[in-house]
This record gives sequence, structure tokens and C-alpha cells, in this order.
Amino acid sequence: MRFKIMGWQLAPTALLALCALSVQAQTVRLTMSHFLGPQSFFQVDLLEPWARELERKTGGRVQVDVLNASSPLGNVRKQASQVKDGVVDIALGLRGAEGDRFSRSSIVELPFVVTDAGSGSKALWKLFQDGVIADEYRDFKVLALFVHNPGLIHTKATLVTELADLKGLRLRVPNATVAAALKHVGAVPKLLQPDEIIPALRTNQLDGIVTNWGTPIAGFNDEMTRHTAVPFYASAFFIVMNKARYESLPSDIRRAVDELSGDALVAQFGPLWNKWDQPFQQGAQAPGRVVLRPDTALLQRWRSGLQPVSDAHLAKLESLGFKSARQVYEQLLTPSGGG
Repeated sequence: MRFKIMGWQLAPTALLALCALSVQAQTVRLTMSHFLGPQSFFQVDLLEPWARELERKTGGRVQVDVLNASSPLGNVRKQASQVKDGVVDIALGLRGAEGDRFSRSSIVELPFVVTDAGSGSKALWKLFQDGVIADEYRDFKVLALFVHNPGLIHTKATLVTELADLKGLRLRVPNATVAAALKHVGAVPKLLQPDEIIPALRTNQLDGIVTNWGTPIAGFNDEMTRHTAVPFYASAFFIVMNKARYESLPSDIRRAVDELSGDALVAQFGPLWNKWDQPFQQGAQAPGRVVLRPDTALLQRWRSGLQPVSDAHLAKLESLGFKSARQVYEQLLTPSGGG
């Protein structure tokens, strides 16, 4: 049998080849969302360059629309849900804002586990690659998992030296893991999103913030005058893609996505967070500011004082089915394990 198209006769094999070329020539539009603003470091230094590089690698056959917090799809609590439901194709999200989702990944958020974003991100990614936490991401195509440089104690007026100095302080926290640690030492944790923090500080509802240097909080250095450089925690983040959408893409486009993700993408977060930290660290050196860098003995007192918090969290993870939680935690604390 032969087919006529616009006056030409084509054999079935030629028709199939023509259809395949037509499909491959179609533009693939992908939507990628995140929860910070259009001028944020996530958009300017990470997601926009990633999107443009994917477009370049596919010869323009892929176009990526990056959506931020200014869009209806920028809710920090819904990034993973939007991907799973197919509302967006790809999202960067904050684990701690997703409720009980990705609970095993919270193991890297415990005190003193992460010493820097580079090694911490590689350690979290290795837990995924080794299958330790992979099951909780089974509904997604995972492009990257990462952490920031350690979160510190930042206050308006009180210099925190010992753990006891935290008692009674009202501090913003990013997730329940950090909240549990602060409650343990008598502080008053308040779970607020980035856009809620400065108003709370200015209306005297907060005494400080527990966060990393490279923070998206506008006005951070205007409000914070005391900084205690203890590796109190690290937040876990994810970049995930809708699995069905990924699998529907032509093989060469899937290959381009893979080449820009995984190990190659995770390796960027150490240098990126160091870059993002720099202006805030410099601002903390201004007159009237104090940065306390604890010595080994003081750090050990903090570590010992917070160990019950880690133990309780590990027990909770074990009760939820993460039977190897303590073993994984101890491995993370070794230099080669990411801590």
C-alpha cells in the first residue's frame, strides 16, 4: 500500500519517518516553578540558566517557562504537589514546607550534620542514589536534592553564646526539626515563611531568626545585629519533575534533561551557596554588629546539649519505618559521610 500526500506517493516506511520528523520538530514547552521572587538567587543564578541551557542543548526544541512566587503557582507549601498533579512540569521546593512529605530527608537537617552546602548536598544526593530515601520520591523524576550552608542563630540584640542564652527568645524557624531543637532548650520557635519575617521583627513579635547566611529575607542585615556561627541545622530542598511528563519526552530531550541534572546539578550548590552567602556575611561586619565564632569546646557543649533532640528525631523516623535512621545519621557525621 502507498499513500498520497500533496501529490506525492509515499511508502509506509517513508510516511512513518515523516511523522517522526514532524513530532521531533514540535516545540516542547515545560513549566518550572519555585517559591522565591523573580530577582531571587534561585531564579537568576540557578533556574533561568538551567532552563536556557536545556533550550540550547535541544536546539530550541524545548522552551522552559520559569514561574516564581509572584505567580499563583509560587506557594512554598505546594511545589511538590503541583508537580505530582501535573499542574507544573518541574519545581524547586523546600522540604520543610511540605508537611510530612519527604520525612526521611529531614535526617540531614539535624544539628551538626551539615558543615557546608557542597558536601551536605552530595551526601543527601547519595542517600537518594543508594536507595536510602529513594522511595519517598517514587512519584517523581528527581533532578536534584540539596542543602544550604548551615543555619546559624541571628538576633536583634541578644548575643547568644551558650545554649542557655536561647531560653525565652522568640525565633523564626524554617521547619519542625529546628522547632523541636529550640523547644528543647527553652526558646519559643515560630514557623514563618520568608515574607512574614521582617514584619514580625519590626512589630516586636520576634527576637531573631535561625537561618543560613544566604537568606532570601530582604532587610536581613538591617534587623540582625548579633550572629552566632553554630551549625544549628540545614534545610533540605528538592528539584523534581512530573514522572509521566518526563517519560513522554523524546529520548534525546530526556537525555538533555539528565545531562543537566543529577551529579552535575548537585555539584553546583556548594559554589552557589558560597556566592549567595557573601553579601550577607559582609553586611554582618558593619559597625555595631557582632559575629561569634565558637571555639571547639563551646561547639562541643552545643553538640552535647542538642544530642537529645537528634536522638528523639531519629526515634521518630525509626517509628515511621526508617529502620536504619541511626546508622545513616552516624555515617553522615563522619567526614566522608557529608557532615
